[in-house]
Amino acid sequence: MSERLLIFMFYIPLFFLLVSCNNGTLESSEYNTEEDTVEVVFEEQQNSLTAQNYKELTEESIILYEAKTPLYITNRYDKKKWFIRLYIQMHEYNENWTIDELFDLAEERYEYEKAWKDYAMKEYSVSVSEEEIESQSSYNYNIYQDNLPPSVRGMSDGLDLSVEEFMLEFDRDHAERSVIWKKLMPLLLEEHQDQGNQRLDGVYLGQIYEDEVSDYMEDEIR
Repeated sequence: MSERLLIFMFYIPLFFLLVSCNNGTLESSEYNTEEDTVEVVFEEQQNSLTAQNYKELTEESIILYEAKTPLYITNRYDKKKWFIRLYIQMHEYNENWTIDELFDLAEERYEYEKAWKDYAMKEYSVSVSEEEIESQSSYNYNIYQDNLPPSVRGMSDGLDLSVEEFMLEFDRDHAERSVIWKKLMPLLLEEHQDQGNQRLDGVYLGQIYEDEVSDYMEDEIR
């Protein structure tokens, strides 16, 4: 897996958290993820894409995915989401992946996201309700609707969804992740304060949690 994909795996969902943190209860400067996260996601992007570019790439990715994917495959929609996102990422960052590699990466990402959420419940007893996810999705929509990024406008058009439907349906997993993360951060902060760690910003805590999830996935394989 490329280094760029690893960056994408962790930081893209946190981009959606930036908005949600302003609506939450985390007021300490120790929770500030905005500057670090946005810098990592966007600083190294090679291509500036328009909404039309995102629309066309989304449509292309759907055609490619459905041409190779049997209708009966379980969890098809979640894996399709990651195929679309990774196909677009490939063009944003001038990556050179084959279609088979994109399918493998989408599968890896699906499994990682599932483990990320499962581990939060098993290790930290963090769960979320449908109402919390819908509230977060609606909040994201309300924040973005007057200043939509080209990616949101283009992808929603390519998926034949309204922007609101895109936020509530296609990006539901990002909203769920944001809600979980807001609950996880205080727990991780408390745990690592007791261990005397000096750096306790959101990015550092996220990296710690990501390592825990990776270990959890390895244990599950054994």
